[in-house]
Amino acid sequence: MEKKRNRKPNWTEEQGLLLAQLVNEHKGMLRGKFGPTVTSQGKRRAWDTISQTINASFPLVVRTGDDCEKRWYVLQSKAKDEIAAHKRESSLTGGGPPAKRLSQVADTVIQVLGHSEVSVTGLPTGIDTSVMQALEMQQR
Repeated sequence: MEKKRNRKPNWTEEQGLLLAQLVNEHKGMLRGKFGPTVTSQGKRRAWDTISQTINASFPLVVRTGDDCEKRWYVLQSKAKDEIAAHKRESSLTGGGPPAKRLSQVADTVIQVLGHSEVSVTGLPTGIDTSVMQALEMQQR
């Protein structure tokens, strides 16, 4: 007979926020390019350190370094979706209530990733079409 796998409880908002803050503290190692100072063993140690800190803060559920790494990628995805929705709501015209604020987790993810990775940017050599129209109007 197969043994049933026990699931761990879902991550709480507080655990997710702590994870994002800890990733921000270790982002040099976790987000750095591989080289003499950034190795896969170093990244693994950083994830293990993060999991130990989370386990010390929330002792009821034991999280591994792999659990923390997987959850970080989920947090990134959710934060990017939240940021995109916030930008859509902010650019709407008309009345109505203002767009709601970003969560603390999304703000922390922005700090880790930087604005260029969470926003839609154009091509580095591209030209804004409104600038082109202004230049054409000046030439006329």
